[in-house]
Amino acid sequence: MRSTRMRTTLLWRILLRINRNPRPREPRRKMSSIARINLSIIAITIAALITASLTGIVPDERKYVVANRAKLSESLAAGVTQLIDQYDVRKIGRPLEMFAANNEDLLSVAVRRENGNYLAEVGDHQDNWQQALDANRDGCYVVPITSAEGPWGTLEIRFEPVYVGATSILSGSFAKLLLIVVVMVGATSWFHLRQILKYLDPSRSIPMRVQQTLDNFAEGVVIVDKEDQIVLVNQKFANDVKKPRDELLGLDLWSLPWHATEMSPSSTGDDAMGGRQRGTRMQLADEKGQVVAIFSVNSSPVLDDAGKSQGTMMAFTDVTPMEMNRAALLNTLEDLSRSKREISEQNEQLTYLATRDPLTSCINRRTFFEQFEQLWENSAGNGDSLGVMMVDIDFFKSINDNYGHSTGDKVLRDTGKVLLEQCRSDDVVCRYGGEEFAILVPQLSIDHTEAVAERIRLALSELPFEGFTITASIGVSAYSIGADGPQDLLDQADKCLYVAKRSGRNQVVRYDAVPEDLVVDESKIAREKPSGVDINTPTIPYSAVSALVSALTYRDQQTGMHSKRVSSYAALLAQRMLSPSEVYVVEIAALLHDIGKVGVPDAILLKPGPLDDREWETMEKHDRFGVEILNKSFKHERLTEMVRYHHYKFGGPEAACQDLRGTDIPIGARILTIADSFDAMVSDRPYRDGMSQKAAIEELRRCSGTQFDPDLVETFVSILEVGAGCPRARALKLSDEVLLSIGEQVEQVVDAADRGDGKTFASLVERLRDTAQQHKVEEIAAAAESAIEVANEDAALDRLVREAFGLLAVCRNLRNAEQAEQEEPMQLTAS
Repeated sequence: MRSTRMRTTLLWRILLRINRNPRPREPRRKMSSIARINLSIIAITIAALITASLTGIVPDERKYVVANRAKLSESLAAGVTQLIDQYDVRKIGRPLEMFAANNEDLLSVAVRRENGNYLAEVGDHQDNWQQALDANRDGCYVVPITSAEGPWGTLEIRFEPVYVGATSILSGSFAKLLLIVVVMVGATSWFHLRQILKYLDPSRSIPMRVQQTLDNFAEGVVIVDKEDQIVLVNQKFANDVKKPRDELLGLDLWSLPWHATEMSPSSTGDDAMGGRQRGTRMQLADEKGQVVAIFSVNSSPVLDDAGKSQGTMMAFTDVTPMEMNRAALLNTLEDLSRSKREISEQNEQLTYLATRDPLTSCINRRTFFEQFEQLWENSAGNGDSLGVMMVDIDFFKSINDNYGHSTGDKVLRDTGKVLLEQCRSDDVVCRYGGEEFAILVPQLSIDHTEAVAERIRLALSELPFEGFTITASIGVSAYSIGADGPQDLLDQADKCLYVAKRSGRNQVVRYDAVPEDLVVDESKIAREKPSGVDINTPTIPYSAVSALVSALTYRDQQTGMHSKRVSSYAALLAQRMLSPSEVYVVEIAALLHDIGKVGVPDAILLKPGPLDDREWETMEKHDRFGVEILNKSFKHERLTEMVRYHHYKFGGPEAACQDLRGTDIPIGARILTIADSFDAMVSDRPYRDGMSQKAAIEELRRCSGTQFDPDLVETFVSILEVGAGCPRARALKLSDEVLLSIGEQVEQVVDAADRGDGKTFASLVERLRDTAQQHKVEEIAAAAESAIEVANEDAALDRLVREAFGLLAVCRNLRNAEQAEQEEPMQLTAS
């Protein structure tokens, strides 16, 4: 009994200590013990033979070859010396040839005199000798030749190198010996090891009752060595992995098809042997990668008598049914959680639908007032700011009537989208009713609320619709102004909206700028476009015009001043035959007719002298640039046509470059041509002086009928002769915002006069007068006061038009004020 236990222990230690190689980083099948032992024996044999060769115990034939070559070289040198002593130098080549014929490994041989000249040679000696010496090859021999008279020369012999290639390490015979010994030792040790290790099989050394006890365990039991190779396994584990027990012995545990595991090969190595691991999960997969079994693994180290770890014992408990039930429970819980999320999302959607207007996605009125009450309480309790806006789409009924309700729905939908985009996430946007929207902006003062409203107004005016554009009127109020409650604050914004409608629409009005005694009468606000007004006609925002003129003037001040003078001339001529709105378009076209020069290089645009042909070719492109800029900026067809055709000649030929002539050319373009040419003639240039007014008039009449419209030329000349020119403007220090505001209001006044809308005209002029008085612009205030008196008298259309022209003239002088400071204005006097 004791001898059996000692034998088993010995076998265990021999088997567990066979291999000390490091564990692989990844699971793989390892080399068998027989192969490792066999390779070790072969390695030891090879090391012994190499050591014997290095110490000289095994003879090296290369040394004998080198010594033999040296003796042959000396013998040949002696023969050559004898011929030299006999003064028979001509026969020296014969012994060299015989020497070469008797030595197959000879590459070349030669005899060289003391002066370096070769006396005789065999082979390509001169070409390769120096290269062989530089390479320090072992086949080169130099033997000095001495005659009776002293040193005579040298004998140079070059053999094939011995120490080259594989022979530089081992000689050929030694390599053959090494191969024979390795093959014989390897084959013999392999055969004997297979016989010996049959008797060292640990499974045969374990008593049957121990093996039966392991097989009776409900868990699979596996014992692995320090290299993770299986040395003992019970039948339960073999059944679980569906492999015979004999095939598992000696197999790497991690070479089995584990799908996912919390344990790694290092978990059974030296670093993990100090403790135990319990409850580790390991999953076994089939050939297709599907999990077929799940194990809970408990492991503990196997220690020898010295307490050192020699392996690991692992118990595999099959928990597949329990894990399947757990997975099913998790799936059920996941289904419940997903259903809960879906119900929550559906509830949120229902809440959204119940609180939102389906067309615009803005909140409805009921939800609006609920949130309004909360925001009002916050402002009343904490003193927080709260702004409110009422937004109304101008002439919405006309859009429905002219384009259909589907287009009207699209306008409402796009309007709601713009309002939501322009507002913050905590702002409240409501479709209040029809084409009206209400917006609450927490934490914003009346000034900031007005700025947001202006941004919304501009964004709505830029919405692209097929065949028309829209504008909006906006009323603004805030909690800080004072209101009795939410409805009162909303009524304040609605009153401002009424004022915006009465004042010409497409503007923002704030409550603190509205007279307290103003009576709101919604019945006087038209919901349709007045007859004769084209809904498709786009507007020309004065702010955009001012920005483009400022950019042109900044680029070239001379061109900017020229554009302003041309604008004044063109307006004076247009007033004789066009309506106020058309005069306004002509004036803007004249202001912007050279806007394309912003795309001309400075070297050409600002050149002090005349331009050459190539520079003129580049300069002439500015007209095309200007047309593209105006078309994209305003999309106003009449404005674009005036600039496009203003270089066309009245009597020009019909050709591809000029497809219009005579009165087919738009009248605005013909007016602009005369004004532009006249100012160019009378203005000084760096390379020439300007013409006198008399000479310029003669030139206009000379080209009348060919380049210019003759009727317009005579009308323009009559204007010049009566001296109705550009009066001196009073310099005013006004901000850009004030100038823009005045310009936009004058534009609306002109439009109202053109329509013959006396009430709107009066309201707009009153607003203009208030603005002028506030900023002390006396000229505009006086002109506006005169226009108000005419409007209050219910004057005819022609009187409203004259007053509009007067306002345009005053505003034009105000715009030219900066130019008046920089240069003397052109005085038009009778010639």
